Amino acid sequence: MKRLLLILIRISALAAFIALIAPAAAYLFFTETGLIAQQNSGGPEAVRAVKVLKVGRIPYLDPRKMVRNYESMMEYLKKELQLNEVRLVLTPDYNTLTQFLKDGKIDIAWHGVFAYPRARELTGARAILTPVWSGKKSYCGIIVARADSNINSVADLKGKSFAFTDKKSASGYFLPTIFLLENNIDPEKDFSKVDYIKKHDNILYNVLYKKFDAGAVYDNSFQLLKNDEERSQLKIVSKTADILNEPIMVRKDLPDELSAKIKAAFLKLSSSDPATKHILSDIGNLDGFTESCDADYDGVVRMVEKYKYIFEERTGEVLVKNADGSKEAELKK
Repeated sequence: MKRLLLILIRISALAAFIALIAPAAAYLFFTETGLIAQQNSGGPEAVRAVKVLKVGRIPYLDPRKMVRNYESMMEYLKKELQLNEVRLVLTPDYNTLTQFLKDGKIDIAWHGVFAYPRARELTGARAILTPVWSGKKSYCGIIVARADSNINSVADLKGKSFAFTDKKSASGYFLPTIFLLENNIDPEKDFSKVDYIKKHDNILYNVLYKKFDAGAVYDNSFQLLKNDEERSQLKIVSKTADILNEPIMVRKDLPDELSAKIKAAFLKLSSSDPATKHILSDIGNLDGFTESCDADYDGVVRMVEKYKYIFEERTGEVLVKNADGSKEAELKK
């Protein structure tokens, strides 16, 4: 009798444990394996099968802060798309973001503008949206110097010290580097000193406090300074060409009907709408989003191809074609 009672107690405990972990176990299995398999087919059934949507970004802020900032956006998309969950997936860099997109570990990638051509070629993913800031869907890089300096043109930069953000930044490195090369200045030869100091505000203050003669930042970066007095002490020497804001891409096998619903949900977001203004404010004071496609980014693709050696040198990778025609990224030897 005691033995039977002990068996019954163990069975009850095991049942309770299974009941406790079952939702989590099913959740992990579904989101990491089942979701990808069920999304490969098209049509309404495929859309209904999608219960969890994963949105990929790189952590341009502290990851914990980004997760908090994106909570309202994820909740909004969850309700608009009628899904069980919309999850933010942070990757350490754009290369990993591209790989996740290729492997189906994310469904949407908020990608880097100069990482886009490689992502498009490697994954077959397509651009569907472009964010809008300050009424514009494009931006440029600027070269700044102190207002009281004798640097008034690109030619005046020769022999001066110069600060970039880092070698992965569009406005803080690639655009100004291309601009300088096209104006007969080689950053590796024609500056007295070059350094990479990460953040755009760091560059502004390093120029302001005369640690560097000039630097490269994004076009609206003066707002990072504390006040108008500080802003008045800097001037814009040159501007690069405009380039589209970063693309929002969907993986190639995401059902068209779901892609259309995702696009519609993003397009409903507006800073002029009190119901959605806080969502855009949380993720970076956006105005909203505009519809786009791969053709809109063809100019970026051409620019990257023209200056291919710069991009391959900085990423340490080249694209190689396989026997079946597909392409892979490979480390340079």
